[in-house]
Amino acid sequence: MAIVAMKYVLFLSHVRESEAVLRGLQDIGVLHPEHLKRATESEQLKNLEHKLHVQNTVIKSLSDRNVKNHISDSAILPSIWDVESWLSDEKKFIDGIAKVEREIEKQACLGDFDPEDVGNLSGSGVSLQLWGAPKKEFEEYAKKSEVHIHVISRHDDVCFATFSLKGPVKIPFAVEREVPKSSLSALKEELSDLRRRLESISAQIDSATVHLPSYRKKNAALTEERDFYETLGRAFEDESVSAFAGWVPADNIEHVAEMVHKSFPGVFMKARDPMEDESPPIKTKNSWLASVFEPLLHILGFPKYGGIDPALFFAPSMMLFFGICLSDAGYGAIMILIGAVAKKLLSAKIPAIRFVSNMTILLGLTTVVWGLATGSIFGIPFAQREWILVDVAPDVGDPMLLFKISIVAGVLHISIALMISIISSNNFSERMIKAGTLFVLWGGALAMIKYSIWPYIAGAGILLILTFSSDAKNPLKRLGAGIWGVYGLTGLLGDVMSYARLFGLGVASGAIASVINVLAVDVRGAVPVVGILLSIIVLLLGHSFNFAMGVMGALVHPARLHAVEAFPKCVQLSGAPYKPLEKI
Repeated sequence: MAIVAMKYVLFLSHVRESEAVLRGLQDIGVLHPEHLKRATESEQLKNLEHKLHVQNTVIKSLSDRNVKNHISDSAILPSIWDVESWLSDEKKFIDGIAKVEREIEKQACLGDFDPEDVGNLSGSGVSLQLWGAPKKEFEEYAKKSEVHIHVISRHDDVCFATFSLKGPVKIPFAVEREVPKSSLSALKEELSDLRRRLESISAQIDSATVHLPSYRKKNAALTEERDFYETLGRAFEDESVSAFAGWVPADNIEHVAEMVHKSFPGVFMKARDPMEDESPPIKTKNSWLASVFEPLLHILGFPKYGGIDPALFFAPSMMLFFGICLSDAGYGAIMILIGAVAKKLLSAKIPAIRFVSNMTILLGLTTVVWGLATGSIFGIPFAQREWILVDVAPDVGDPMLLFKISIVAGVLHISIALMISIISSNNFSERMIKAGTLFVLWGGALAMIKYSIWPYIAGAGILLILTFSSDAKNPLKRLGAGIWGVYGLTGLLGDVMSYARLFGLGVASGAIASVINVLAVDVRGAVPVVGILLSIIVLLLGHSFNFAMGVMGALVHPARLHAVEAFPKCVQLSGAPYKPLEKI
């Protein structure tokens, strides 16, 4: 539960040594680069940025194709530029096919004829026009028309051509069609050719997907090179002197100094503590349990430097809330199985999967414990319920018991957040205000259970808030700020009631599982033979859907309770992550 102390380090070197120094620091992998001055980007950095952009685009496009078990025709790795060109050609062919198909659809009713023949007729003084008109109006027009009419097709409308030696004619009820520039047969031939070329280029691109691991490896190396030259580009250069700086964990300062002084004796290095107006990057050092939940916590944000790391507070409460929300031992067992299998099969290939697997297993364990405590195992309605510790089933138990547990959990959760704030704050008045809020919270909680001491506890809290809400010497200003602070306590009830969502999700998960079981039994009894198969399908699909939605809700809503109700009372998530310059 600790934020690692950082040192701001400045390096001064000869320009010719700056690249070598950065390479050495990159090998150590502890310097978080900091801008000294925005230098003009080098041509090399621009080229690296462009190439990295192209590689990222190509890798994403290949990954999105979802080609399975494709065997490449060649063991040679196509260049990233070749694949980019293929992808560009594929898009052109797709757009071209769509355009030709629209033209064929538009021209279908006009039939197949050579546009050159139209030109020959025009040269002979014959005006040819193409039309589309409703059948009824066309029949009446055809009977009395003085121009020659040729019917091309009859569908909902009539497509016809008119031939006139007196120039273009006007037909008010008809829509004149543009004379096509290509014949229908030529368009179909063009479409066939485009499809053949698309098939060929798509096959080439699909064959390149087998090289995705190689492209990703190249991308990692290119990213490493880009990061290096980007950091080098930040260097402040004045004639022959180069300066660059960054943040280094305090524990690594000696190691960095030893490397610099041994390998680059001419380089000046100066380390200092952060200034008040500076915001060093955040690196945390936590226990195993807290570190497992850090990736999820960091989605919400990073704590401010000099503040408190809420990871150890976040981990157990997240586990508890998740178990209450999912609330089914069967679903928890599935999570444990998924986490264990993923850890066994994938952790060697994808190191990051180890954290996700461990988190899945821990969340599954709390779900199993809570599911057994509430007697919920895949929604099965047990006849003998004496073994159930907390029976909250809607029909035979007391669902309101879960509501009370959720509210108590909310009071405890907010109380811990307030106590963390009291301990970590350096401002005495702020501590007293937080203590007053805590007293009011518990005064209200004790009032709900009709404990006679509650007015004294709540009154003491209100008095603290009235007294310490302002440092102004004017008593009226202090009183006004105090009254405003007391008014702000009205939101405390809403904060506590937000935890009722734990009750809602917990009851819903078990109720839906039970309904799925009842539906499966009804289906099995309705159809003699096929009913068993249908019943199995209902169980699999129903529980899969309920499991997926339950896990999603059990992650999102507890995370929201931390982000909205608890963290604002004890921690500022305004920090930036520690990203050292390192080899990948």
